[in-house]
Amino acid sequence: MKSRMAILQLKADKSDQRQTALIHRSQEGDEQAFGELYEIWARRVYRFIYFKIRSVPMAEDMTSEVFLKVWQKIHQYKPQAGAKFSAWLYAVARNVVIDYYRVSSREELSFENLPEIADLEGEEPYREASHIESALQRLPEEYQKVLRLRFVDEMPIARVAQAIKKKEANVRAITVRALARLRQELEKN
Repeated sequence: MKSRMAILQLKADKSDQRQTALIHRSQEGDEQAFGELYEIWARRVYRFIYFKIRSVPMAEDMTSEVFLKVWQKIHQYKPQAGAKFSAWLYAVARNVVIDYYRVSSREELSFENLPEIADLEGEEPYREASHIESALQRLPEEYQKVLRLRFVDEMPIARVAQAIKKKEANVRAITVRALARLRQELEKN
């Protein structure tokens, strides 16, 4: 057990060292290093924002805004004792969410208002997944492909656009239409 914990600690230390190196390279203007930081953190930042605003397109846009702000200010980032890059990154994300609500004059969702987490035991999740898969297969091929790339493969809009050779705005529109159509198919059964 101790050796397993030691191995996990070594992996965490190596990951922290790699991230620190990427931060330093990004501070020197290395776009590729910043791209790697983006790959490490984008999905987590997106989820953080999404659970605050509950809108896929807005969460995607706001995630992009967060990373643009981080890129513009990364030279100002100075790690302090006990403080991690993730804390600074999430502070930027939180401020973007606050600005969104300030501008749109909506109330911020609290954790108390989030939907309950589904019970993942028993056969219910499998039946639900099967039901969703069945409804998904009744959609046009383009809709299926976009939804699978976005939500199964968890690809960002930009990568989906590259994969299907369409503009990002088109991918967003297709995603909205595909989700609406999937909802209709799910309500039929």
